[in-house]
Amino acid sequence: MTHGGPARPTRAGEQSVTPDAWRVAAAGILAGGFAVGLLAGHRRLGKAVPLITAGVALGCAVPVALASRRPPITPEQAARALDDTMPTFSIVVGARDEAGVLRRLVADVSRQDYRALDGSPLFELIVVDDRSTDGTAEAVEAAASEHGIAAVTRVVLRRGDGLPDGKGAALTAAQPDICEGDVVLVLDADARLEPWFLRRAAGYFAAGANAVTARRRILDADSGWLAGAQADEQTLDGELNRGRWAMGGCSEFRGNGIMIRRDLLAAVGGWRAAALTEDIDLSSRIAAMAGERVAWALDAEVWEEPVRMPDRLWHQRLRWAEGAFRRAFEHGPAVVASPKLPVAARLDFITYVGQLAVPPVVLGAAASAVITGRRRGLVSIVAGYLGISALLGWDALRWERGPDGEPLGTIERLSRTARISLFNGLWLLVVPRALADLAFRRGPIRYVKMEHDGAGDPAADAP
Repeated sequence: MTHGGPARPTRAGEQSVTPDAWRVAAAGILAGGFAVGLLAGHRRLGKAVPLITAGVALGCAVPVALASRRPPITPEQAARALDDTMPTFSIVVGARDEAGVLRRLVADVSRQDYRALDGSPLFELIVVDDRSTDGTAEAVEAAASEHGIAAVTRVVLRRGDGLPDGKGAALTAAQPDICEGDVVLVLDADARLEPWFLRRAAGYFAAGANAVTARRRILDADSGWLAGAQADEQTLDGELNRGRWAMGGCSEFRGNGIMIRRDLLAAVGGWRAAALTEDIDLSSRIAAMAGERVAWALDAEVWEEPVRMPDRLWHQRLRWAEGAFRRAFEHGPAVVASPKLPVAARLDFITYVGQLAVPPVVLGAAASAVITGRRRGLVSIVAGYLGISALLGWDALRWERGPDGEPLGTIERLSRTARISLFNGLWLLVVPRALADLAFRRGPIRYVKMEHDGAGDPAADAP
C-alpha cells in the first residue's frame, strides 16, 4: 500500500462565501415569490396563480417522464460497448471519522469483478482522511491489507488548522493530477457496492459518455417511514434526471456515485472547496465549459444509509437547497450563455432552476389565506405541487421491485406514491428558509455531519 503524505492545504478563504449580489438575488426571489403568492387571495387574480403554476409544472413533468423511457445509452448498449474498451477507475472517498463504515466499503471495493485477464484490478482506491480522530486512516490500511487490495490503495491525509469543511473541500486533496484511472469515481464513506458495480459503470464510458452518475439506493429502507421515503425520493430524482438527459437537457450528478473522465475533470478546474454542493457545481461547470451532460446509469447502483433523524435530514436538505441557489447564481449565467450547449439544454436548466421559486409562492399564498380568509388559491397551489410529485412518483416506481423481484402491486405502489408526494412537501419549507439564510446569514456556513450506523447490506436489500 502506498500512503500519501499530507494533502496540499486548502486555504480557509476558499470556503463558501456569499457575495452581496447573491444576497440581493436571494432576497429578491423570496420577496418576489411571496408577492406573487399574495395574489392567490385576490378575488379576480387568485384563480390565475394556481393555474399558471400547475400548467407550467405539468408541461415540464410529462415530457420528462416520457423521455425517461428512452435513455441515449441503455444498459444493454453499455454492456456491449465494454467488449471494445475497458477504462480504469480511481475511486475517491472523502472521510472524516468514518472508520466503522469504511471497512465495509473497502471490502466491497476488493470484491469488484472488474479486472484484467490476469486478475489484476482495473481500479485504485484513494481515501482522503479529512482530520479524523477515530483512526480512519489506520482502519482503511488494515482493511485494504486484509482484503488484498493494499497495492492499489492510498490514504491521503488532509491536515491543518482553519481548513474549510465539507465534502467539496475534502475532495480538493485528491485532485485529478494524483489519480491514475481514466475515470474518477466519487463515493461517500457509507457507500456500499455490489461486485458488478464498476463493470456496469465502465460500459457507459465505453459507449461514449464522459460523465455518468450512479443510481442511488437506500439501505435498510424498510426500517421506517422516513428511510422508505428517502428511498423512493431517490427513485423519483433518477426518473427526472434520466428524462432530462434523454431530452438533451442539463442532467446532473448526484453526490454519491459521481463518475467523470479524469481529463474532463482536470479541464474544468478539478474540485472546489467553495462548492457547497460539489455534485451540481461540477455538473454546471462541465455543461458551461465543455457542453457535457450527465448520463444516468440505471443498472449501476450505489447503496447508502438513510438519514434517520429528522433534525439531521432538515440540515441536509437546507444545505442542498442553498447549494442549488449558489450554483445558479455562480454558474447559471455561464450555462445559459454557453455556445457549447444546445438551446434545449439551456432552457432545461432555466426551467429546473426556476421551479425553486414555487415554495416562496406557496409561502405568500399561505399569508394571503390568513389575511383574507380565502384559502382556495393556497389549496390549489399546494394540491398542484403535491399532485405533480405524485404523478412523477407513480411513474418512477415502475423501476422498483418487491422482495420477490416482481413489480410493485397496485396498492403498495399507490401507498408509496402518496409517501413520495407528502415527503416532497418538505421542500415547501426548506427552500424559503434556505433563501433567508443565503440572504441574511452572516459568518461561515456550518456543516452538520451525518452519522452512520453501518446498518444494511445491498445483498439483503436488493430484490
